[in-house]
Amino acid sequence: MFSQLTRYASELEIQIDDAEMDIRMSYDTRGKLRLADVSPACQGITYVLNIKSPAPPDKVRELVDLIEKGCHTINTIRNPVPVSGKLVHNGQEFDVNS
Repeated sequence: MFSQLTRYASELEIQIDDAEMDIRMSYDTRGKLRLADVSPACQGITYVLNIKSPAPPDKVRELVDLIEKGCHTINTIRNPVPVSGKLVHNGQEFDVNS
């Protein structure tokens, strides 16, 4: 999101004095450790974007709206895409899709 922050702040001519982001993800670790039949995937993500700027709040809100619309990571999490993979072991390829 920070690459989008600098991009859109520049486009909107918004001065950013400081920016910090706290991102938190919640998991049920029983899934990762295979202790229960639950998904090891993240169950939720929250973030706090702390921006210090002399810009009016409505301009900063516009900025954050653009950041969210342009962020590859946020949009991939919100709209999952297919994932595929393969293993190459000693030159032999194996499909690893589950």
